[in-house]
Amino acid sequence: MSVIVPACNCADFLEETLRSIVDQDYPDLEILVIDDGSIDDTAAVAHGFQGPVQLLQTAQPSSGAGASRNVGLRAARGDLIAFLDGDDVWLPGKLQAQIECLREHPECAMVASEFTLWSPDENGMWRTPRAFARETGGQDPQALDPERSGWIYHRLLLDTIVWTGAVVMRRELVDTIGEFREDLRLAQDYDYWLRASRLTPILTLTRSYALYRRHPQSATKRWASTNYALSVLDSAVRQWGVSGPDGQEITPAELRRRRFGLHFSMGYQLFWNGARAAAAPSFWAAWRHRPTYWRTTPYALLTGALWLVSRLRPETSGKP
Repeated sequence: MSVIVPACNCADFLEETLRSIVDQDYPDLEILVIDDGSIDDTAAVAHGFQGPVQLLQTAQPSSGAGASRNVGLRAARGDLIAFLDGDDVWLPGKLQAQIECLREHPECAMVASEFTLWSPDENGMWRTPRAFARETGGQDPQALDPERSGWIYHRLLLDTIVWTGAVVMRRELVDTIGEFREDLRLAQDYDYWLRASRLTPILTLTRSYALYRRHPQSATKRWASTNYALSVLDSAVRQWGVSGPDGQEITPAELRRRRFGLHFSMGYQLFWNGARAAAAPSFWAAWRHRPTYWRTTPYALLTGALWLVSRLRPETSGKP
């Protein structure tokens, strides 16, 4: 198995990430750490780790997660492929449960699991992975989520229900899909799972086997000014429509609500991150998709006024 680990300035977290992989106690692991131009000690941590770790580099610094994963895919030799970002963690038993699931379902080429968002407390302290593992220890390791298992293309149109760090894929599926889109700074994984869902049923274990670390230096924070998820959604609908390979489909009303949600979330994020005028186009687009939602109109009016002021200010500067 090959585990692809994109890492950019992850020195504070990378050792814990790598330890969570080797502690899976799975034979013949190949761990590919791809350094995307880190300016901290990420490379040194990877070099110093005692385990089957190979350090690779992207062609250019800050090429993004898609480019990093593609470097790993080109170098990977395993018949199974898994992903884990350099600041996230797997919980014990993940690989064993997922590989057993693939053995029991030869018709499926991809299995994910539930995951847990992981944030520091008010003192900046991180809860230990061991504490999360104790909480999930009594759950059935093989139980499948029926709502997120099967031909789930139509479900993915409505929600990003697959997280990269929770995935294991057969190599033949990866070879068929191809590489991640490198033009997407975010949501390149959402695009990848949509493409996968056109080719294979996808299974999801109900037990949480991974921790998704949330911190200010994460890519989600650094590249959150463009609505990449909306771009991916619109591209998928243009290419494949709203029906999955098995005929299940979403309604026009559901698609409209999904687009509303993505517009509103982008506007809300920009607004509360201080880019209030820049949030106006997102809130106005959200209003067009769902004008009856009471929270949209105040945001649209306020940010629209701020946007107009920002547009007029350069023309009036310097006038008496």
